[in-house]
Amino acid sequence: MSETDDWLAALLKQPAADVADLEPVTTDEAARRLALLGVPDVDHAGVLATLPGPNRTPELWEALRRCHQVLYAADPIPSRKIDWPNAPAELGAAGRYFYVHLFLLALPSVLNLHRRLDIPFDVTAATVQDLGAKVVSYRKYYDTGGFDRQGWLVRHFRGTLFRLGKLQFDRAVLTVDEYKAESATGPKEGTPVLEVHIPGDGPMTPEACDESFRRARPFFARHFPDESYEHGTCRSWLLDPQLADHLKDTSNIVRFQRLWTTFGPAPDCDSDVLEFVYHLPPGTGDLAALPQDTTLQRTIVSHLQSGGHWRQGCGWLALP
Repeated sequence: MSETDDWLAALLKQPAADVADLEPVTTDEAARRLALLGVPDVDHAGVLATLPGPNRTPELWEALRRCHQVLYAADPIPSRKIDWPNAPAELGAAGRYFYVHLFLLALPSVLNLHRRLDIPFDVTAATVQDLGAKVVSYRKYYDTGGFDRQGWLVRHFRGTLFRLGKLQFDRAVLTVDEYKAESATGPKEGTPVLEVHIPGDGPMTPEACDESFRRARPFFARHFPDESYEHGTCRSWLLDPQLADHLKDTSNIVRFQRLWTTFGPAPDCDSDVLEFVYHLPPGTGDLAALPQDTTLQRTIVSHLQSGGHWRQGCGWLALP
């Protein structure tokens, strides 16, 4: 069997589910969806030229159908346990854009879900446009079009993650198995929490973050009245206390850190830092050749060059 055969077999062995079927789209409709998803113009031609169809590429179409069923099954596989492998290189652009095709075709499903939940359209648009942001990052990483953050976007399309202003909030439950600890004074095992994520577009000013935090509890209380969220959690290199040793007290990062009470272990995450700051894929990058134009860039590089490591901090806060 070829790598493509193995990859297709892995997707097709996923459990089938009785959900609304995917429908082929016209080129004009596909282009409209790409715009809503925030996919940049430079990628439109490649996505549209390789978009599968049930008659033209039946095996790829069936693989897309099965992934869509996994997305919207009545008893879904937990988001964190979905393992959709990247397509093999031999598929070329059709493989690199395969999961863009999935979310493009699944867009009506998430729009219907958000309408049922009465989610404002501006929140819907801001949320799903994270797909386009990841397509932009892919081109920066590899100097070609594609997308490889399919597991991450499951949250957006299932209605667990929403972007409210600067920050993203993901409905979750704190478990010691995942967090490797529970806080002494904050949320405990089994507590519903909103996991906070920080998109890389634009500065994370205190004003923008505060506005997002103020929106969070009223938003989820309105749209998910059977759930109650009193705490936010965050796991990020941005919570590494070592950063405060190098940055000004007035920096956005240090001010963001002060919002959180830290707990749990702090594993190394050098690759995460280089990915976020320099758009480098894991395991790549000559430190000596990296730009050092900002205080943050100089801090990141000098710490690594000295043999140090950056850590993933974990923290909690009480939502206002």
